[in-house]
Amino acid sequence: MIVDGFGASAPLHDEGWVISAAYRLLGTLGSGKGDPLKVSYWFPEGVSVALVHPEAHLTLHTFAERRLACLGVFSPQLLSAQEMTGAFRELFAIGRLEGQLGSHSAILSQHEESVLKYLLGERSYTDVRLDESLLEV
Repeated sequence: MIVDGFGASAPLHDEGWVISAAYRLLGTLGSGKGDPLKVSYWFPEGVSVALVHPEAHLTLHTFAERRLACLGVFSPQLLSAQEMTGAFRELFAIGRLEGQLGSHSAILSQHEESVLKYLLGERSYTDVRLDESLLEV
């Protein structure tokens, strides 16, 4: 599941806050036992976080100036999209949501370098995907 949040008014530059929000969203998923592998990266325009369990992972990207937040949840278990998107909307004080459900689930490595590479690639793709200046009007 990928959900884009527009008009977010949460502290999107605050790495600690975004990491805490990611853990709260992972709790909504109710996935995994034990602590997940956490990988985060701060950018001048926002934060990216990945929380990885062997069977599921969650990614979160924020773009503060554009007031955007993007949530990715990958899990083989059935999850409540309504519950997850409601928690995401509330945490980030989001105005408009757009989402897509997928039928595939990527299983990420438990190696920090591999997860960071995935996270940075996903952020670049998300940045371009949500850049409205690239669209013809």
